[in-house]
Amino acid sequence: MSVSFVPRCLDLPGGRALVIRPMAPADASGLVALYASLTEDDLYRRFFQAHAPAPKTVDVMVQGAERGGFGLVAVARAAGVSKQRVVAECGYEVLPNGNGELGITVAPGWRGWLGPYLLDALLDAAAARGVPNLEADILVENRPMFAMVSARGYATVDHYEQPAIVRVVLGAQDRSPCWPRARDRPRVLIEAPGGRWHGEGAARAAGLEVLVCPGPLRARARCPALAGEVCPLAAGADVIVDAVSLDEEAGRALLESHQRLHGAVPVCVEQPPEAPEIHGVSRIPLGADETVVVGLLQRFTGAPVTDQPHAEG
Repeated sequence: MSVSFVPRCLDLPGGRALVIRPMAPADASGLVALYASLTEDDLYRRFFQAHAPAPKTVDVMVQGAERGGFGLVAVARAAGVSKQRVVAECGYEVLPNGNGELGITVAPGWRGWLGPYLLDALLDAAAARGVPNLEADILVENRPMFAMVSARGYATVDHYEQPAIVRVVLGAQDRSPCWPRARDRPRVLIEAPGGRWHGEGAARAAGLEVLVCPGPLRARARCPALAGEVCPLAAGADVIVDAVSLDEEAGRALLESHQRLHGAVPVCVEQPPEAPEIHGVSRIPLGADETVVVGLLQRFTGAPVTDQPHAEG
């Protein structure tokens, strides 16, 4: 889809100016200089290697639009100086599932507001081009990146232990993430503080498509369900696992919202075995074995069921 992006010119203190515009092949040398200004830690967070990408790699990057992707650069100019400098870039490459693979770099001295500004601009551009979500691999230690995606709202796609990486998805066409267009597996949405749940790995290994929402307790972004709006992830799931404690007010409100807004989607609540039953809601016993958890999820989603113990329903 061909959609133009109107460059944005920002006037900054001291007579400086910053232009946000689409990335072009002529930006290759500016990007090489940008990456050369980064520390080894910066490079590892961006490229998962402690050295800058080779110029030929950058040459491929700046031609992402030819492959259906899109990129932006932030170009700074000082007062009274004609020379310009690339101080940030962000972009995406289209993935087989229709989402975009996100990458973003901001030069030292420009961090703080520019990263979130560029990310919002890129998400808007992706939505205009029909890309529903952007995905990104983030090192667990990369707190600035996690702060940025937390403020926008994300779900966890997967976790990788070596190195410790979390794959997240951000919504482009909606302020909340949505499921990929291609539907080839049963879908499980897990609501869990921190975006991680003990049974998610086993569920993925069993062939289920799993997304984990950090839930209303720790997520800094607005929760659509708690705001009385249909959540794209919940509405598109085959089953919802609510692992947010019902001892918390937000946990109870979240369950009530799912029952009211997404009543056609089965909900499982993780609770101690001795907890009272909730009408219309199945229970996953707290501390249950992974085979029990997966067996219950398979039954609710209609996935092929292996010979596993029955979970409490």
